[in-house]
Amino acid sequence: MAIEPKKSAKTDTTATDTKPDARSAFLSETWVELKKTTWPTKQEANRLTGVVLGVIVSVALFMGLLDAFLSFIVHKFSLIK
Repeated sequence: MAIEPKKSAKTDTTATDTKPDARSAFLSETWVELKKTTWPTKQEANRLTGVVLGVIVSVALFMGLLDAFLSFIVHKFSLIK
C-alpha cells in the first residue's frame, strides 16, 4: 500500500478556489441576458393576469360541477356502500 505525500496548502487547488469566479461569471452572464429580455408593459401584464385568473376560475367551476355530478351519480345508484 503506497502512502501519498501530503500536499501543501499553497499547491492544493480545490473547487472552492474557483467558486467565486464561477459565481461572478454566472451572475454577470445572467445580468446580460436579463438586459436582452423584452418585458411586458403594465397594461399587457394586467391583461395576461386577467386571462390566467379567468382560466383558473373556469377550470375550478368545471371541476366543481363534475365532482357534484359524479357524487350525485354515486349516491343515486348506491355504488359505494
